[in-house]
Formats: sequence, structure tokens, C-alpha cells
Amino acid sequence: MNLNTNKKNAIGRPKTFDKDSVIKLAMLYFWEHGYNNSSLDNLLLTMGIKKSSFYRTFTSKEELFSACLAFYREDILYEIGQLNTELGAKQAMLMLTSGTIDELRSSGKVKGCLLINSGKECYNKHNDLSIQIAIEFNFMQNVFIDLIESAQQSGEISNKKSPKIIAGRYMNTLNGLVASIQAGASEELIDDIVESLREMLN
Repeated sequence: MNLNTNKKNAIGRPKTFDKDSVIKLAMLYFWEHGYNNSSLDNLLLTMGIKKSSFYRTFTSKEELFSACLAFYREDILYEIGQLNTELGAKQAMLMLTSGTIDELRSSGKVKGCLLINSGKECYNKHNDLSIQIAIEFNFMQNVFIDLIESAQQSGEISNKKSPKIIAGRYMNTLNGLVASIQAGASEELIDDIVESLREMLN
């Protein structure tokens, strides 16, 4: 065996990294700073990889962000699935509201939904991302429709309106809660919005 040859090959071999781990780090950075304000250099520092490694896996910042959106969807699905299994469909949806309030109290701010934030920033500016965000949003809406339908069938939710209508109102109100908090809404207004969410899921 030629040890010198093996040593050369080892030195020349590119370092590998866990793709999901670096995508999660990038997702959190995008979530905090937005797409346009996230430079590739800062993303590389956050992900802990070199530019050469980045381009072996992703062709561009846009492709990385696209992967982050898909990762976000899977992350949310997992969280909702866990809550649904442990608490039931209705409580799973209410826990998302509680999580928003908890985030405010622990950090003093709320990041909001990555899809909504990204939609505002990318709409009519980044065509492929705009399309993906719309697809991801519709996918999440269908998840909530299924949850509400399940909760209606089990008797957790007595509201007889169509699951699609309730899901739309729930998502709009939840996003309105985030926007109100980000705008510095009073505790009274925040409590009123939370109560509206509870009422529509009665």
C-alpha cells in the first residue's frame, strides 16, 4: 500500500457536511434577516461551510432558499403531527397560537411565518420563489383543512362551516396576530385576536 498516495487523496478529498443541518442553519438565518438581506458570505459563515462546498450542493442562493422553504414545510408538518398525536387536531392549532405568544414573551419579538414573510418580499421579484411559496402556502392550507375536518368529525370543533372557510379564517387571523404583535399592538388587542382564534375553533 502506498501511504503517500493515500495521504494525498485524503488531503484532496472535499470535506462533507450534513445537508439537512446546514439547510436548517440557513433557514433560521433567512427567517431572521429576510431573503434580500441575507448575503451569501454571511450564509456561508452561518452554515459553517466554504464557498466551494456550497456550490457542490447548491447552484445559487435562490436554490438554497428554495431548499429552506421545503425544509420549513417539513419542520412545521412534523411539529403539527406531533401536537395532533399528543393533543388532538383542535389543540394542535391552538398551540400554534400559544407558541406565537410564548415567543413574544421569551424574546420580545415574533419572527412570524417564513412563508408569509417570504411571500411579501419575493412576490413579483423572484418568479420561481414566488411560485414555490404559493404552492407551499396552499399545501399548508390543506393541512389545516384536514385538521379541522378531523376535529369536526371527532366533535372537538362544533363549528359547522366548511373546513376550507375555517382554515382560511384561522390562517388569516393567526397571521394578523403576528402582524399586530410586530406592529406593537397592546396586550388587550392581542388577547382579542387570540379569543377570535379560539371562537372560530369552537
